[in-house]
Amino acid sequence: MSGRTLIVHMGDMGDMGDAVDASAEQSQRTGEQERPDRPQEPGRPEKPNGPSSADTWPAVVLLPALLLLRFFGEQGWAYWTGAVIGVLGTACAAVECTAAVRHLLHRRRPWVAAWVLLVLVSASLVLALRLAEHW
Repeated sequence: MSGRTLIVHMGDMGDMGDAVDASAEQSQRTGEQERPDRPQEPGRPEKPNGPSSADTWPAVVLLPALLLLRFFGEQGWAYWTGAVIGVLGTACAAVECTAAVRHLLHRRRPWVAAWVLLVLVSASLVLALRLAEHW
């Protein structure tokens, strides 16, 4: 049960009854919109997700690559391992950056989207500079 009560109004004998949702009546009295049980369009959320600081998760992939290049960059194995991890992190950052740009264009929490862009673009640029420095 969803917590709604069903009120049945019995009219004259020929009418089988009208089922009226009590929450709908209450929302009409108070002027609130009734929330549907399912989204308007199948497969789409009711409200688009806004950006959050959790969208900087590719920085977790970029950080080990940056640390490898910073401390062991002169060694061949560290350079190539950092490069492979860094390319994967940069690809993930590109996906999140496009989502952040979309959030900026739709003006959904623009400061958070700008923060995500700043963190991911700067981490990707530092990685590219470290890789170019040791080439």
